[in-house]
Amino acid sequence: MNDVLRRRYDLVVFDVDGTLVGSRDGRVVWRLINDRFLGDQEIDDQRWQAFLQGELLYEDWVRLDVEGWQSAGLSRERISSAIAADLYPMPGAKETIATLSDAGYRVAVISGTLNLTLEVLLPDCRFDAVFTNHVEFDDQGKISGWRATPYDMAGKADGLHRVCEELAVPVERAVFVGDNVNDIEIMKVAGFAIAYEPKAPSVADVADVVIEGDLRQLIELID
Repeated sequence: MNDVLRRRYDLVVFDVDGTLVGSRDGRVVWRLINDRFLGDQEIDDQRWQAFLQGELLYEDWVRLDVEGWQSAGLSRERISSAIAADLYPMPGAKETIATLSDAGYRVAVISGTLNLTLEVLLPDCRFDAVFTNHVEFDDQGKISGWRATPYDMAGKADGLHRVCEELAVPVERAVFVGDNVNDIEIMKVAGFAIAYEPKAPSVADVADVVIEGDLRQLIELID
C-alpha cells in the first residue's frame, strides 16, 4: 500500500518558543528582548497579569512591547543579534522538520513568537504555513510596524482550523507539538498532541504523549 494512504497524519504543527527553540534560562523571545534592552521585569509581569485578568488585549500587549523597542531605538540587527546570542534550535529540530518535509508531511508553525526567531535560528527550514507575531523594518533596519497574531493563547485552536482549511487537511489528521499552557486549547483540537518538555503538569495531562530531549523522537510516533 502507498505510504501516503497508510499514514495516519498529514500535517505536523509546531509551537516555537520552548519547542523548536530553547533559551539558556527559559525565557521566551519577548522576555529576552525586554530584559536585555529595556530592563524592567516588573512592567513585563504587570502586562502578563493584566492580560490574564482581561484588562489588556493581546494585540495591545504586543503593541506596548514593540513600541518600547521602537522608543529604545532597536534595529533589526540588534534584535537579531540578541536572538542569535541567547536562543538556539532545540536538539533535532532542524533534522525533524527536514525529515518530515522530505517524507511528504505538511509542516506549519502556530506560535506567539516573533517572525525573526524563525528567520534567525531556522532560516533553511521549509514551512507550509507560519502564523506568528510580525515585526516589520524599513530599509534602514528600523522598526516600521508590527502585526499581532490572532493565533496565540486560546486562539491557537482557531489557527489550527485555518491551517487545516488552507492546506486541505482534516483536523483529525493534524499533529500539534507544544510545551506550555498556551498550547492546551490547540492540543485538545489536534488529532494527536505531543507535549515536548512540558512546562506545566496541565500540558502533559492534555497531551497524548510526552517526549524529552531530541525532537526526532516524534518522527517514529507519528509515522
